Amino acid sequence: MENQAFAHRYREVAVRTANPVQLIVILYDAAICSLREAREHIEQKNIEGRSRSINKCISIISELQCSLNLKAGGEIATSLDRLYDYMKRLLFTANFRQNAQPLAEIEALLENLSSAWRALAEKTNGGTEASRRDDLTNNVVFGASAPAAAMQLKPFNVSI
Repeated sequence: MENQAFAHRYREVAVRTANPVQLIVILYDAAICSLREAREHIEQKNIEGRSRSINKCISIISELQCSLNLKAGGEIATSLDRLYDYMKRLLFTANFRQNAQPLAEIEALLENLSSAWRALAEKTNGGTEASRRDDLTNNVVFGASAPAAAMQLKPFNVSI
């Protein structure tokens, strides 16, 4: 019990001290963790646990989708929006059919997105706080021509 409280406090501090790009990475990691839990619950035939884990992943993806700035983000934001829709459809299908295969596909997609955002987070961790803020608005996301403004980088409304 004490370890869980310590882990919860550690996670809370990490979220409160993270910059917006790091928060996105944290959300991707939480979604991936939920998918892994859901796959375990499917194997164990734990319907309640499976549904809870899949719903948590849907909530996280929905928050990421809501944070997209489709006007400023251009093609990248539009592509992410469609990808998030696709992932949510797969999640609903996996939950309804109690099938782990779609979860593996979503996990691979989220792993790729997470690694791209993680690289951006690492790049913005160097330098002063002012230069990090400039990096968030001026740097290129995923090596394409759209700025990081593809995400509104507003507060997220999800519990991880």
